[in-house]
Amino acid sequence: MRIGILTFHCAHNYGAVLQCYALQETLKAMGHNVKVIDYRPEFLLNPYKIWNINRNKDYNSFFKRLILECLTLHRGLVRCRAFDSFIKTRLNLTKEQTIPSSFDAYIMGSDQIWNPQITKGFHKPYFGYFNFPKENRKYIAYAASMEASSLTQEAKAFYMKALDNFNAVSVREKTLADLLQPLTSKKIETVLDPTLLANTDIWNSIVKRPLLNCKYVLVYQVRCDKNTRRIAQDIADQIGAKVIEITAWINWKFKKNVYQCCSPEEFLGWIKYASCIVTTSFHGTAFSVIFNKPFYCVKLGKGDTRATSLLHELGLENRMIEKTSSPNFRSIDYRQATMNLADLQNKSYQYLVSSLNL
Repeated sequence: MRIGILTFHCAHNYGAVLQCYALQETLKAMGHNVKVIDYRPEFLLNPYKIWNINRNKDYNSFFKRLILECLTLHRGLVRCRAFDSFIKTRLNLTKEQTIPSSFDAYIMGSDQIWNPQITKGFHKPYFGYFNFPKENRKYIAYAASMEASSLTQEAKAFYMKALDNFNAVSVREKTLADLLQPLTSKKIETVLDPTLLANTDIWNSIVKRPLLNCKYVLVYQVRCDKNTRRIAQDIADQIGAKVIEITAWINWKFKKNVYQCCSPEEFLGWIKYASCIVTTSFHGTAFSVIFNKPFYCVKLGKGDTRATSLLHELGLENRMIEKTSSPNFRSIDYRQATMNLADLQNKSYQYLVSSLNL
């Protein structure tokens, strides 16, 4: 079957590109002809532009912002090249940057494609509103996500219509499934993020080991809080390690042992070979689980439903900690979590199979 994936594949974000790669490889292993639709809306491109004079909004002075852009330009270029290389060489992209009508099935997801804060309102292509009639094509939502604990009446009205476009609907978090289920007669399934669905061999085949011959605790934050670094340093002191940080964004400040320009392959390597990971990120948590690493996911507020949902399903709720905590380092016995993950993988895999065969 010819399948087109529509997701956040062009965002220079580790989770975004790696979840896309995972879904592509999983579908290929099922025997399908898979392409990633090279659709690039401005709201995905703008945050990662090499040159963006309006990036540093904390500074009112145009000249200060200009200086900061000059200071980050080289690192921005290096980071951009690393992500572009992954996207061009690892993803099987369509030739055009519009949505073609040539696929038998369209899979929307994963990632936060239904988060209106990211997409600047509900972006209709991610709900199957294309410039051609649906006809016999299958529209499938796989592990769609957004950060929400409630819906406005306007959002409910939109979802009631939009969900009817799909032949099958699945989301990544149970909380989102519970929000959407009253709005449609279709069964809203909860499935794994593609990074957790993919065979671990997929990751081991592309991982790049860091050139560091010592124990380290890895910090990875998308939403940042100074307590995350404090917790990491406490753990590093306990186990005799140093703290290494990977950033999700370019910053004008140079800091020791902080890496701003890692490729996705290097990102995987930093996680795989860490002695412990301290993260505020869903995908930082997911890859810690994939590589069976000790980790702590730092809770930063109500927007943590994605990681909370995953850890609950795996039976690893005790690895979610408050930002004010000072945990004593403990390793993880992954035996039960591995069995739980295998059940979830089977359920998610069967959802894809059955949805494509509808």
